[in-house]
Amino acid sequence: MKENRYLAGLDIGTTGVKALIADTKGRIVGMAYREYPCEIPHPGWVEQDVLMMWKKICEATREVLAKTNIDPKKIASLGISSQRGTFVPVDKKISPLMSSIVWSDGRASSELEWIKETIGEEKYHEVSGVPVSSMWSYSKMKWFIDKKPDLYEKTFKILNGQEYFLYRLGAEELSTDPASITLNGMMDIEKLDWSRDLCERIGLDSDRLPPMGTPSRQVGVVSKEASRETGFAEAMPIAIGAGDQQCAAIGAGIVHEGMAEITIGTAMVMVAHIDSRKKDKNRSVLMGGSGIPNKWDMEGLTFTAGAALKWWRDVYANAECRAAEQLGLDVYDIITLEASKSPAGSKGFMFYPCFQGQSTPSYHDFARGGSIGLSFIHDRKDMARAILEGVSFETKMVIRAMEEVLGKQFDALRLSGGGSKSELWNHIQADIYGRTVERLEVSECTTLGATILGAAGCGVFGSVEEGVESMVHTRDTIEPDMKLNELYEEQYEIFYGGFRALMESGTYERLARFQQKHWG
Repeated sequence: MKENRYLAGLDIGTTGVKALIADTKGRIVGMAYREYPCEIPHPGWVEQDVLMMWKKICEATREVLAKTNIDPKKIASLGISSQRGTFVPVDKKISPLMSSIVWSDGRASSELEWIKETIGEEKYHEVSGVPVSSMWSYSKMKWFIDKKPDLYEKTFKILNGQEYFLYRLGAEELSTDPASITLNGMMDIEKLDWSRDLCERIGLDSDRLPPMGTPSRQVGVVSKEASRETGFAEAMPIAIGAGDQQCAAIGAGIVHEGMAEITIGTAMVMVAHIDSRKKDKNRSVLMGGSGIPNKWDMEGLTFTAGAALKWWRDVYANAECRAAEQLGLDVYDIITLEASKSPAGSKGFMFYPCFQGQSTPSYHDFARGGSIGLSFIHDRKDMARAILEGVSFETKMVIRAMEEVLGKQFDALRLSGGGSKSELWNHIQADIYGRTVERLEVSECTTLGATILGAAGCGVFGSVEEGVESMVHTRDTIEPDMKLNELYEEQYEIFYGGFRALMESGTYERLARFQQKHWG
């Protein structure tokens, strides 16, 4: 490893871009953030202007360089994390032919049904390693081919965000990697390459896709034009990183089988490293490429995590918001302080955070949020705590599904994201999971992971594992209270049984259709 060098990383997400500069020991020197919007041209459609995003990327890089006052020539590498399942068609000049179609776009419902009927859910999962879902690019690429044939004919390549922005930075090749395309839903999971069979079935010429390489790989250097726009030094090495959650796993140090990280932000995502593809008879988890070349990740997610607490803040926590403003405190600290006054189990009140459906392990789009167990003994403190517990119970559904596929309990669970800042929530998670949880010195795991992958790809480190050893550090561990875990195990069985009963009876589906009929 080359000592005393600075490293850069970009996390190009759905709502904004983070630019980071760190040293080779994992110390954060500076960060900058720029927000950008999505476009909603029709109900259910979600698009983004990649030219606008590039402008915001350049603003963030110039700001972080100005903040740190570091000579750009002392930055040894740049790695990138980008949103997955978002794609943009470009012509031979690599000019976008339209706005990118974002992973959360829901335009391809009829195409999704075609996939289920023509390919079959079992066959699709066997090839791709993921269940059939409207989130993946696959159905939306079929929509693009069928509904926009004129643009498809003009298309030179269909790029994920990372490939386009690497090109703007100066990449000498247009290529991708298995750690960036999990949510494309069209990978041959055994080969960690594009599935030519899945491509052919929707009429997609696989030559229009970027060739597959490995993650953490140098693809060029910053061009003169990109240097002028970003502030980075001309000829600085740039590398493919990985998709956002694969970068988060690297930034949390998840590089050995038996390790997993849980990120609680707006949603919850859990990623575990696996050395080989595991059989998943229930089709309950996602399989994809790891940020470590030629390895795999296992992944699960829930759509609503921190967003549920934000909903509580916005709808019910007016008093806490006023107190936070008067005292100069974070409103979430006040909410969790109140929640801490409620006993474990919230006196039997349970909250279901499935506001936008349930993802792993059930993939039930019609699931909705709710609560059960309310009586006159409950108050606001119990309700606030029940939200923290409810998110953790749904996460436990993911943990159980992933451990069943893994064939054993996880050796280590690491916490990251905004949720890891809450002492109470961390302890609740440890008690509900019945596992030791570890917190990290740097909670910005996604951007840190991109930085590590960039440094390893550009030769600053000899391997991704070496970069992790140097840059990722745990802050502390939280041991579960096993007496509370017994209480939570009993409550979890009620929680999960209630969810299954509503799903299997069709109640969720009838309710969702009722809502759509009258208020949709």
